Amino acid sequence: MLPNDIVKMSKETGLALVELLIVVACAAATLAVSVPNLPRLEQTWELWGGAHLVESSLQWGRMHAITANTSLIFKVDQDGRRFYWADPVTGDPYSTTMRYLPRRVKIVGVPQKPLRYFQRGNAVPAGTFTLQGEAGVYRVIVNPGGRIRIQKD
Repeated sequence: MLPNDIVKMSKETGLALVELLIVVACAAATLAVSVPNLPRLEQTWELWGGAHLVESSLQWGRMHAITANTSLIFKVDQDGRRFYWADPVTGDPYSTTMRYLPRRVKIVGVPQKPLRYFQRGNAVPAGTFTLQGEAGVYRVIVNPGGRIRIQKD
């Protein structure tokens, strides 16, 4: 290859200034549209994460009751920001099971009596835990058989 061929080839394969400006304008437009939605996305993920944190804790409690052949009580603090499993006889919390919800999420509705899982995995009383955040409401529903599901409202 001759030096003139190399110069000609680099001119043909490079980006023109106009093409570069179009790419930058498209990126700026995409960024301008997406940035205002970031706080809403963060709120949505906090609420979703809180609902799944409650669900996973309930799943753990059910499996623990079955494998340890004992029963457990699920308790939620008055402010709705913390929950844990407790001994059914003494009511003492198991400190390793204490969980905190994300900052803008709280449990606003619980069954009248604390949920209790028994050795066979059934739950009494069956009920709904309602989580509320700035992005909306999720419900974590436990049926009498102990199964858990999440519902977005």
